[in-house]
Amino acid sequence: MESPNIYIKKLGHPIKEIRERSLKLLLTKLQCGWVLPDEIDIIRELVNNLLNWLNENHPLQKEVLQLLLITLKTKNGAYIVKDQGVSTILTHLNSLKSNTDAIDVLEDIIETLRFINTVDSECSLRIPPLQLNSSSSSKTSRNGSSCNGFNNECQEKIYCFVGNDGETYKNQKTDIKNSGIKCLLFPWVDLGPSDIKTMNLIMDSLKVSKSTRRCCRFIRDVFLRDFPVQIFLNRPTIVKTLLAISSGQCGGNPQEALCVLLCITRALHMQFMQLLSLDFVCKSQKVSENKEDMEDNINLELQKAIDYRQDSPHQDALLALRQQPVPIFALDALQTIFTVMARSVVDESTIEDLDLKQINTCLSLVDSMLKLLLDCVTKKFWRVEHSTKTHRDIAHKSCIVMRMLGDLLTKYNKAFEKNPEGVYYRIVWLRLVQCGGQLLQWAKDSPLPPATLVTALQMAQIDPVLDLLYPKISYQINNVLSVAKSSLDKEHKSKFCELTKVYTSIECAVKFKTIKFKESRNDEELLISIQKTLPIFHFNLDKKYFKEVVSVLFETAKNLDQNDINWCMECEIALKLMAHGVEWIKTTFYMLLTEFIRNAFVGDESKQTENEKCLKLMCHVEILTEICCQGLSSNIEEVEASSSEIMLLILRGRLVLSEGCWWQLLATVQAVFPLLHVYAAHDTVLGKAICKSLEMEISMCMGVSRAERRRGLARALYVHCGAVRVDAARQLCHELDDKKYLPPSESVRADVLLNAMKRVEPQDFNLEDSAMQSSQVSQTTGLEQILEVLKQDLTLETDGLTYSAREGLSKATLEPALRRSTLQQLAVMMRNRGMHEVFMKNNGLNLIVSLLRMSLMVDDFLTYPECAISCVSILNSIGFESRHTLASIQDLPLLLLRVILIFPANDSCVLLCTQVLALCIWAGFVLHEIDAQGHRAPAAPLSVVRRTRLPFPALSYWNTSPNTEHSRIDWLLSDETWRNAVVFRWWWANGGAAGVRAGLVSEANEYFAPNVSAPGPALTASASCLTAVCTQSLLALENATSHQQVIQALLLLQSCLPLTCVSRAPRELCGLPWRHTARFLRAPPASPADVHLLNTLLHCVLAYMTHVSARDNSMTWIKELFIGNDASIIALLSRDQMYPHSTQDDIELTQLRILIVRVLVRSIEIVQQDGDYSSNKMESLIKILLASLEMIDLKNFHMLGYLNELLRCTRYAVYSRYCVLSEDTLIHALRAMTRTLGGCASGCGRKGHACRLDATLATLALVTHAHKQNIPVQRWSECFCAATMRVLVADCGASRTELRAAALRTVAAIATHAQLLPHLVQCLPCESLLEFAVGAFSRSDEANAVRAAAAAVITTVTVRSSTAQISENDVMKTIIETSFIEECLNILIDFCNKEDYDEFIEPNVPLSVLERESELDVRAEKCDVAFSPSSRHRKAPPTAPLVAAIADVINNISTYKHADVKRWNEQGLYRILFRCACWTSEDPSESSGVRVAACRALVVAATHRCVRAALANTVDCLHEFTDNLILCSQINDKCDMELSAVTQSYLLLASLLQEEPAKDTIWKELKSEKSTLFFHLLLESLENSNAELCDAAIYCLSVLTSSMAKSTQKDMSKDERTIKFFDNIKSEILTDRLSAGDGQDLEDCQPEYVVESYCKILVKLFHEYSDSNPCYCSHDERWCRVCACLASLLRASVRARAYGTHRRLPRALATALQRIRDALSLQGKSAEVIRNSNSDPILETLHWLLTLMSCLMIDSPAVKESLCDEHIEISLVRLWPWCMMTETLRTDLLLLLVNFTNNCPKAWSRLCVCVSGRSVLGEACALAVREAARVRAPALLAAVYRVLTNCTSNHHCRSVMIKSELVSSAVRSCVRSSAAAGLCAALARYADGAGAVAGALPPAPPRRLLPALAHAAHHARQLCLQSQDILELFSSALLAGDTSEVVTAARAIWALAANNHRAKLILRTNGLASAVESGLQRLAKLTNGEAERAVQLLQYTHTVLQTS
Repeated sequence: MESPNIYIKKLGHPIKEIRERSLKLLLTKLQCGWVLPDEIDIIRELVNNLLNWLNENHPLQKEVLQLLLITLKTKNGAYIVKDQGVSTILTHLNSLKSNTDAIDVLEDIIETLRFINTVDSECSLRIPPLQLNSSSSSKTSRNGSSCNGFNNECQEKIYCFVGNDGETYKNQKTDIKNSGIKCLLFPWVDLGPSDIKTMNLIMDSLKVSKSTRRCCRFIRDVFLRDFPVQIFLNRPTIVKTLLAISSGQCGGNPQEALCVLLCITRALHMQFMQLLSLDFVCKSQKVSENKEDMEDNINLELQKAIDYRQDSPHQDALLALRQQPVPIFALDALQTIFTVMARSVVDESTIEDLDLKQINTCLSLVDSMLKLLLDCVTKKFWRVEHSTKTHRDIAHKSCIVMRMLGDLLTKYNKAFEKNPEGVYYRIVWLRLVQCGGQLLQWAKDSPLPPATLVTALQMAQIDPVLDLLYPKISYQINNVLSVAKSSLDKEHKSKFCELTKVYTSIECAVKFKTIKFKESRNDEELLISIQKTLPIFHFNLDKKYFKEVVSVLFETAKNLDQNDINWCMECEIALKLMAHGVEWIKTTFYMLLTEFIRNAFVGDESKQTENEKCLKLMCHVEILTEICCQGLSSNIEEVEASSSEIMLLILRGRLVLSEGCWWQLLATVQAVFPLLHVYAAHDTVLGKAICKSLEMEISMCMGVSRAERRRGLARALYVHCGAVRVDAARQLCHELDDKKYLPPSESVRADVLLNAMKRVEPQDFNLEDSAMQSSQVSQTTGLEQILEVLKQDLTLETDGLTYSAREGLSKATLEPALRRSTLQQLAVMMRNRGMHEVFMKNNGLNLIVSLLRMSLMVDDFLTYPECAISCVSILNSIGFESRHTLASIQDLPLLLLRVILIFPANDSCVLLCTQVLALCIWAGFVLHEIDAQGHRAPAAPLSVVRRTRLPFPALSYWNTSPNTEHSRIDWLLSDETWRNAVVFRWWWANGGAAGVRAGLVSEANEYFAPNVSAPGPALTASASCLTAVCTQSLLALENATSHQQVIQALLLLQSCLPLTCVSRAPRELCGLPWRHTARFLRAPPASPADVHLLNTLLHCVLAYMTHVSARDNSMTWIKELFIGNDASIIALLSRDQMYPHSTQDDIELTQLRILIVRVLVRSIEIVQQDGDYSSNKMESLIKILLASLEMIDLKNFHMLGYLNELLRCTRYAVYSRYCVLSEDTLIHALRAMTRTLGGCASGCGRKGHACRLDATLATLALVTHAHKQNIPVQRWSECFCAATMRVLVADCGASRTELRAAALRTVAAIATHAQLLPHLVQCLPCESLLEFAVGAFSRSDEANAVRAAAAAVITTVTVRSSTAQISENDVMKTIIETSFIEECLNILIDFCNKEDYDEFIEPNVPLSVLERESELDVRAEKCDVAFSPSSRHRKAPPTAPLVAAIADVINNISTYKHADVKRWNEQGLYRILFRCACWTSEDPSESSGVRVAACRALVVAATHRCVRAALANTVDCLHEFTDNLILCSQINDKCDMELSAVTQSYLLLASLLQEEPAKDTIWKELKSEKSTLFFHLLLESLENSNAELCDAAIYCLSVLTSSMAKSTQKDMSKDERTIKFFDNIKSEILTDRLSAGDGQDLEDCQPEYVVESYCKILVKLFHEYSDSNPCYCSHDERWCRVCACLASLLRASVRARAYGTHRRLPRALATALQRIRDALSLQGKSAEVIRNSNSDPILETLHWLLTLMSCLMIDSPAVKESLCDEHIEISLVRLWPWCMMTETLRTDLLLLLVNFTNNCPKAWSRLCVCVSGRSVLGEACALAVREAARVRAPALLAAVYRVLTNCTSNHHCRSVMIKSELVSSAVRSCVRSSAAAGLCAALARYADGAGAVAGALPPAPPRRLLPALAHAAHHARQLCLQSQDILELFSSALLAGDTSEVVTAARAIWALAANNHRAKLILRTNGLASAVESGLQRLAKLTNGEAERAVQLLQYTHTVLQTS
């Protein structure tokens, strides 16, 4: 054997390769089990070699270090270390610390050296590696925890571990995440002296038997509520004590201990979920508490319970290492629980011996423990390597737990089997099965799950109850067993698969029984049911059901056609029944089939057609084949007799059946003649009938062909019956009597034929073996030549199949001898199978048959008939492979018989003929098979082989029916368990289910066979059915006569209720008589037994409320009995004494009150969801709770648990939506809460935190209610005394996160009231509330919920309307000093960059340290070792509520006058807030909350230009923001928060549309494919009942349409594409009422386009608001918004204007204008009206009406005509003086007139209409004259001139203008107004106007009058020629004017000179001709197109002037 010494010596070898190989081999062998030698010298040499190797910096350093570590942990290795000195070895290792990559191994070596230096080790130590930090021994951690060094020589060189150093956890974080353990250790909780003393007292109390129960109640009801639950695992002594008590090891009360463990487990799970919540992740706070505060009321009360002695507390320096990992705790607890449950079920125990209450608690504890375990340890744990001791412990304990659970399941299952009436055993088993499935599913990746659990679950999988009543459990078990890595045999899976098929068959059987009674049944559905039912026939059922199935099958067959798709299914079912493996089924079916077919022959002749349908089944070849092959040869006498009768009836049916039926039947029967004829015999009826059918007359009568009859006779030659053979031979010889063929008639004798065939012995065919065939493959060419030779002298007939002798041939070309030799040669070649294919391809078969036929002819020239022998030999060689072709040759059997008769003595020839003949007549049933030697051999049906004498050896097939299904039901029924499952399922399907649910227990079943009985399926179902168990329990509850009976029934109910969530019975439970419990709830307790009963009942009620879904009125009875009109049990809360001699300190009475309150809490939660409660009842309930609260002494130790529950219930009640309190009740409740809040703060440490939390939250709700109800603060401010304020402020810094957040929220609510603020500020530790809130907000390690609450306080303080009375400057100063904005910016950035938060809890102690507890204990005995757990925590990313709170603060401070918005914008605050507004989440409420707050803040900030510009340039956010808004579909189904988000999004979108970049981006996004979603969303918002949403949508639509109207292209022209796109968006809601009518109802016309829908809604809103107060609509801001939006929409959209016109909006506006006119006429112009005209509501209404009318008229002639028809001019004339009062109205009126007069002749005439001596046009002219007279003309003067210009086409209008001073005023105004020049030009187009303009010219007319004078030259030529000023104007324009002026002057000169010689002279005299010539020369130099046209005009004008 090899020795390690060899490898150790080679480690010092000078050759490097030898050293490396020796190192690797030695290390590998040591890891495989080798042990280092026990020799000091060898070990010393090994250590020295390794140290020397390390100094060389070799690449294999990691392997060297590993080997060194193994060496140091041996006894000799430790001795060598001490001998050489630790410092010496460390000197070698120090240089490697920065170079090596094996730092883990190096640190482990250092730790081992440290351990050797501390303890004298006498044995080999294997300690897991310890992760070390690089700090020195003197360095301490941040929190002051450190580890003392050692007073020895190597103290400075050995690294000391620091428990909470950050680098310690870096390497472990990844390992923790990859280990599959989410939570190994809960965060460490620091406790103050008072809290530590409380824990010590609890531990001592648990050890005293008399105080165990009270202590357990205290832990459950008080301690767990106040203290973090993880302290029980941080300091696991209490938990271990409770487990010991539960298992009965320490005495005490196990039930109470189990209840405490249950509460701890549930609290741990809640704490686990809370620690993973991003809202509550924070750094644990340090506790600083004076030791003087150790004594408080709770500690004093606990001391009374035990003999407490004041000892100096022992400080455990390694307390953190005593922690218990969460998975270990759960697994240890499960082991204890399973042990307790296993003791309760022993072989001799009965149901009365069980402690049902304890078992219920254990079951609940198992559920909670598994939930905790599976959440903390994921499935990934089983897929990774368990490299640490803790992980291996978890895996090992998990396997133990699963093994124990499997054993427990088996025990309870056996207990129920022994005692079927023990319902409780069954319920416990069902609940444990669910747990087992969860455990195995969790550990499915385990290499080998425990066999006991797998076996137990396999037994559960078989149990049919799970699949029927608990499908979820069954599905879980099936899944987990299919993937579990089990080492058990695979037979179970196969059996279960077959069992599933049987279950399906049973269900189909029940379905069949349902369908068969339907009148209109579906044949296909019926046949499918029958087909799937077939497997159950293997089960021993009664014949009744089978006969029903067969009768339906036969009845269906009569109605089916053979072409029907269901016909194949029908025949398939019949075949399976005929070939069934069960004898009685086969026999019965054959008998029923015989009777069914007999009806076709024996029935009434009048119903012959109907009776003949019975034969349809016989028209199927497979059925007749089955009868012939299996039925006729069956060993069962009944089957054989039935088959014979069937075939006999068919053979004799020719005389009975109709022609059509017979021919159809004969076509099928002929296919089975080869099988039927083998039964021919002279001694059976069927045999005689077969022989008879082969006679000539009978066969002709039957319609059988002559060839088929010959084949039948040939088959008869082979049967065993001699008489049949003789008769067949005689008939065949008669058929051979033909003089054309040989032999002659005298030689055709039957005896010769029979004798020849009798001598034949079966032999193989004429073929060579395969060994000789390979040499003949190359002879194909010779074969083809031989065939060509044989074809000489022959011609191919027209049929292409036969050959005949060539006619007219005098002499044969081929000699007979040559033909004979050639055939002989061919016969030899055909013995080779390789030649057959070539032979057949060359039509060789037909050639040989033709030659055979010719050789037997008498007159043939072939004189050697011996050729027939060669032909037969050839046919024999190829016959087996070509048998089907041979069978198709009709005369071949006769030819073969002739050859036999010609050569009867040639035995070889006779053998060949008989073999070929047999192949021909049975060709369809002879198959290829492989024999035992592997050779191909013929095979025939067994009946043919047995009943005939075949001339060749043949194998047999169809020994059994091919239609027989080999069912595995017999395999299933061989085991009792599987058999019981099948029996139960059949019983359940056949009425058992209904009986169980109805409470009827019956085992009888009409379809069970007499010898089969189910082993109690009714009892099993009754014990498993949740409804049945509850019904029985409630019945027992009603009939109970003792407390024990009631308690037993309640406990049974309580145990089965958890199964509700996995059962199919929740709806059925609602109908059970749960009100039977009312008599116990209404009766007050009169004794301790009554109290115990009530407690049990309330526990049952709580279980019901926990596990039963609150739907279908399932909770009605609870609401009525607890918070309804029948709630008498609430009165027990206010009773001082329950019964005589009872005290308030009685823990059972306290527990009763606690349970009542818990039920009330759950009831409040239920009514909160149901919505069927009243506020009056809720107020009454709150009054009762407050009265009960006042009765409690807050200092009473025994009432603390009750106080906790009462406050919790009150909190739920005041937060209910039904809480609408009166003022007195609210003040009373507020006073009670504040009193309780002050009283709960008397305890030290964490005691009282739960009470304070509930009281604080309730106070917050009450203050909010008071604020909503506007109750004056003076009435309730006295409730908040200084003590209450101090408690609230102190709670803002409490150690409990929820309490801190609640206190800050309450402070925020109080800060809104100025009266309470001074009291609050006095209690603050800082100068102002803002500073206090900012300080809480700025703590980066604080929880998000607390920071959000602090932000709420800041929001309250910074609101402008705040009562805080803090100046804006102080706020800004504090914000700047505390860098609040920078902190907010960091939070927002973290929120936007938020990554996935890893859901695992980092342990407070490294796992490697935790596993070295024993080592550190040894060190602690040697020296002082201190260890502190880590307080590190992973900072959680910001949450949505925190971001929303920050946005609210930003919203407030952005409104400040001195807010530095510009700087904040430059810092990117608003851009990042915009990104937050685009954030989306899976939770819509979160994303909506952020969007509401962010958009609200951005809307306020967007009032600043810089912010708008920054947001508009954030293109990606704009895209995302628009997309999110577009995707908000179905707005009517959204909650209020989501509606608010949409509202604020609308407002922000409208704000951003003011910027051009944002407008372009938004419209580009809206024009995308999803644009219609946004516009339909806007439409839904307009129709929504939410006023804010509707207003925001109106505002957004208004801005959107305005921006659309202002859209321009790059050339600054108007962009019509956007308007066209907007107009053409189709509406999603289309009906048949599109533009249906013009009725007054707006609903009778359904818009087709979205813009029309907008218009419809806005017009409807306009009418609604206008009808309420027609003249004062402007008082309503919404009406003004509607008008603005409608005006913007009408201005932008042509389609909207058309739709408004169609809906008679002009008439409505005209009517409204008339109302305003009448109202103003009645009002008159008082001084006050004139003074306040700008704010007059009627004039404001008039403004919006004029605006709407003006917008509606744009490019709408129909609108203008409609208004003319409404005589709008009358209203305008009357309103003209009012419109002149304000600048706005003047502008509105003139814009209206501009649009009204634009291309509307009807409007022109209407403006001239006089009303009371005034007209609109006259007033316009007067206005123009008046305004023109001003020194500085106003802007509206141009509008007036434009109105007048539009009217110049009407002569009446021109008359009015000319008569007024307008013309002269306009002419004078031309100098400063181009509009006046336009008016003059328009007037000058007409003669009267031209004269007026020319007559009003000033001495030096301005050039703007050129167009007017050009027109005047046509009409007032003389006046123009006489005016020297006019001519000079023309001349100057020609000489110095621009191109347009030159053209105008040229036109005027041409008009003056045309056809007037005198005018030409005047013009030439005044130098105009030369001016024209000069202008021509000037313009000739220009090259543009306009100048060219001007030159042409000037040339023409110059020509005119020169012409005389």
